[in-house]
Amino acid sequence: MVNIESISNGRKNQMLPEDVPIHGWYQFVLGYPPHLVRHYLSKFNISHENIILDPFCGTGTTPVECVKNGIPNYGIDANVMACFASRTKTNINLDTSDLNKYLSYIFNSTRLSFKKFGISDSLSALFVPSQGIKPTIIDAVPELDPEALKVIPTGFISEKPLEKVLIIRQIIETIEDQQIQDFFRLSLAYLIVSKAGNVGFGPEVYRKKPKEDFEALNCLISNSTRMIHDVERFHHVKTKSTIINGDAREVDAYLDESLLGQVNGVITSPPYPNEKDYTRSTRLETVLLGFISNKKELRQRKELFLRSNSRNIFCTDTDGEYVRDFASIEAIANEIEEKRISLNKTSGFEKLYPKIVRHYFGGMLLHLKSLKPYLAPNAKLAYVVGDQMSFFRTQIPTAELLGEIASSLGYKVVDIELWRTRLATATKMQINENVLILENQ
Repeated sequence: MVNIESISNGRKNQMLPEDVPIHGWYQFVLGYPPHLVRHYLSKFNISHENIILDPFCGTGTTPVECVKNGIPNYGIDANVMACFASRTKTNINLDTSDLNKYLSYIFNSTRLSFKKFGISDSLSALFVPSQGIKPTIIDAVPELDPEALKVIPTGFISEKPLEKVLIIRQIIETIEDQQIQDFFRLSLAYLIVSKAGNVGFGPEVYRKKPKEDFEALNCLISNSTRMIHDVERFHHVKTKSTIINGDAREVDAYLDESLLGQVNGVITSPPYPNEKDYTRSTRLETVLLGFISNKKELRQRKELFLRSNSRNIFCTDTDGEYVRDFASIEAIANEIEEKRISLNKTSGFEKLYPKIVRHYFGGMLLHLKSLKPYLAPNAKLAYVVGDQMSFFRTQIPTAELLGEIASSLGYKVVDIELWRTRLATATKMQINENVLILENQ
């Protein structure tokens, strides 16, 4: 196992080459790396007889690493696309002969459908499809509903790539075996982000120069083949993993009563209190795979998220009331408001900054409170959290404040370990990203 202390600060959050299988199928740019999970699995002495929970599981770094190491696990996340990715990446007990058979079916069906509609796309001579399943030639070129199109930020995908993606999606959805269908839908999600879309990450998602077209079939075959090779390598793994699309502030609403007192460890990274809209980073593929079809559904999805930015604060929110007695949190919220007034910042978003701080830490209090009954005695918890200076350059020591909240709920604060330093976008200063270590008492 790699000693994380030996990895330079600039490379600490990068995935190691040996971790690319499965983890690399689809990943969240703001996530943490598999070697960090392994470090805490080892430090907490977690074995295959234990249960790990990741209540903010994202695209599955902790669940996938647990599966690879034979450790039963549960994951919860509010992001429906991330949950789909986690669920698919942890379901690796698939028959590769079936996967290859259906890859040929998708290839043949797409090639013939493209030909029917006069859509040009280069073909690789290296892939020789089988003829086992009769191809499906779709009746008409699918169109994205206008209401769904409104949810995608302007310019995130061009017309021809969109057309190809929708054709491939419709063909994949003719596969009756849901697990196999999901496998190829995830391959398509990777394709959407890395090849079809006009999006980049730095780390915020941004619009790039428009792509007029892309080699859909070659890209799909190449990526799907890579994924099938990974399944072949790990298909013997039978580890149970359960991924739930839900709100981490209400852990007790999603976990079965049989898990009360049974969770031996938590390794996770909640959103940070900043201005990152975590739904925007996955918006393109979320819409194109059909998980969200209009702005109302987007809002409903956002309501499941921990309040961490001005795009998911709602007038009915009350999370902030739970931390009114924490003087340290109140002081930061008040400092932000005082700076807003002195700087004459009057936008609606800026006026929400103090609320974000209160609702964020109030939501984390609700999370830690609802989680506690499910923890085994002396269970260890690792929360990867970054300090913040997003709101008028006001210092928010996230790990320290969460430790204060956890202590009030009966957790033992074991340590705050420096994971790495990172460059703050607003201030160009190096700020800490820490791992808050807790123990259930």
